[in-house]
Amino acid sequence: MRSSFILRASLCCSRPQYKAKLPTMKEMVEQQMEVQQKAMGKVAIYPHHVMTRSVLECSAELIKSGTFVSSLLELRKTAADLRCISFSAPKAHWDAAVLLVKSNPDQAEFEVWVNPQVPGYDDRNSAAAMYGMWENCISCGAVHAWVLRPQRITCKGLDEFGKEKCEVLDGMRARCFMHELDHIKGKTIIQRALDPEFVVSGISMSQKDLWPANFPSAEAYVTPPLHFFDYVTNQVVVPKGMEWWCGQEASPSSQHFHNQRINQ
Repeated sequence: MRSSFILRASLCCSRPQYKAKLPTMKEMVEQQMEVQQKAMGKVAIYPHHVMTRSVLECSAELIKSGTFVSSLLELRKTAADLRCISFSAPKAHWDAAVLLVKSNPDQAEFEVWVNPQVPGYDDRNSAAAMYGMWENCISCGAVHAWVLRPQRITCKGLDEFGKEKCEVLDGMRARCFMHELDHIKGKTIIQRALDPEFVVSGISMSQKDLWPANFPSAEAYVTPPLHFFDYVTNQVVVPKGMEWWCGQEASPSSQHFHNQRINQ
């Protein structure tokens, strides 16, 4: 009896073990590109009409509705598929004052703000400490714009369940919050730029050696992508939580145009 048990056990153990085939790096990259391409098809591109006007505030009844819950779920999924650090309802063709924000790309979940406000945000005479930064936007194509924003802001609004909240934000979290708040008000980085010269192509950001000296300003010229220029200390600073990402931006670019002329 015992020998029979051992035989059955050995036969079971000798059966071939089938393991799921792990995807190759190439397959993983292709899959991610396909996901991003599909998500990109849902994004409103400026000057789509939803990007040029203020959206509607969300009522208490709307926030409690199944429509709001499903729309918010889809907004989160689109933002995650695009690997955004922030996103807002107008970008997804949703006429609602809703934005999502993270402190850095590695944060797992988005914070949800409904009917967000920043008291005094549009006060052009404000003496608040400012950061300058080259911002880009998935709804504005391959452009970067030099935008000045307060280093710290007080934000008011509702969470996804309609409960009031008020927080003080700083750094990249504050920057992304204000970027998406602009979209809720029908504005983009193009309107927020100081002047047309402060809007450049994304590729040109890695070719500053071909720019005129101190173009479009001394501080904008010396500030790399993903970095802040602190107007209080007059220094370029790395936003907290963005150290690794800033290091990647510092790598040499393969998209560099040489200073060559036609027929030479």
